[in-house]
Amino acid sequence: MASIWFKQGDFADHLHELLGYKSGVAASVEHMSDLLSGTHFADEIQNSEKFGLRIRSEDYESLYYELLHKVGTTEKLFKGNYEVFESLREFEISEGMEFVTTVLEIFSRNIRIETKKAIKENRKSLDPTAMMYEAKDKLGSKGLKAIIKYIEANDAVQKYSPHSALRFKEWDNIVDLNALFNEYQPVIQNTGFFDQRFIDFLSVNNEKLHDIHWRKFEELTAECFTKFGYEAELGPGSNDDGVDVRVWHPDNKESPKFIIQCKRYKSKIEKLTIKGLYTDVLHEGAEIGLLVTTSEFSVGARKTVEARGYPIEEVNGANITKWLSELRTPGTGIVRV
Repeated sequence: MASIWFKQGDFADHLHELLGYKSGVAASVEHMSDLLSGTHFADEIQNSEKFGLRIRSEDYESLYYELLHKVGTTEKLFKGNYEVFESLREFEISEGMEFVTTVLEIFSRNIRIETKKAIKENRKSLDPTAMMYEAKDKLGSKGLKAIIKYIEANDAVQKYSPHSALRFKEWDNIVDLNALFNEYQPVIQNTGFFDQRFIDFLSVNNEKLHDIHWRKFEELTAECFTKFGYEAELGPGSNDDGVDVRVWHPDNKESPKFIIQCKRYKSKIEKLTIKGLYTDVLHEGAEIGLLVTTSEFSVGARKTVEARGYPIEEVNGANITKWLSELRTPGTGIVRV
């Protein structure tokens, strides 16, 4: 296949703009290089800053889709046009090639018809209703399922493709990954504590939880409980007697259901911290004290909770990882605390 040439410094700028447009996330040269570590593209961006780059078109797409996944836009690595062929593979195996050929014929013919209609009516989208009814009439429920999968695969290719102006969402703003790790910047959005794009990013980069700014970790915790249906209040971040987040059940706002301490630690949580949280629970009149940590309780801390009957619960790194997985876009999963 053909190759693409980028002058010195142009490749990183191109990827920065493309990712921002498609994902709503701005990533620096350093962040993009870090996200590509462990792949054979790891040095491409840094080297292109000094020497320019000649890259095969298929490698360009693979690198781009790797970055799109690593910034959290896709839950798994997207495979470009291969996704379209893969979408009907299960039906080829179970129903045979004639079934698949019929689905493709229905799709292609209706696309041509709908394209002409859309141009004539000055519409920017195509209506798939006719092809769905035809597939259902000719091939039954499996035909309907197959053509829906094929439609969705084609739609995804168009919206994720680096060569298309289409995208899944028209972003109101671009979030910078630097804001997640470096100097604290409050979230800029109408509601919520933590941008959904950061949740998506962390859901595929769980190991980065240890590295995010401590205040962002508190915001993430408050945002999770908001999405679980509770009402959350974020502490000021200092001089708050150790309470980082207060959480109320929507039907009972007299006293907090949970008071939370957030510990972005690599070392284990010791029993002194547990005792301090218990004191806060009593003072606030809360039902339960939660310690949300990227680490876990020490053996001594767990024994203290059990022996003294403290209403303290541990939300460790594994729990947070589960939350992130459930709450990533579209975030419709049900999570139990």
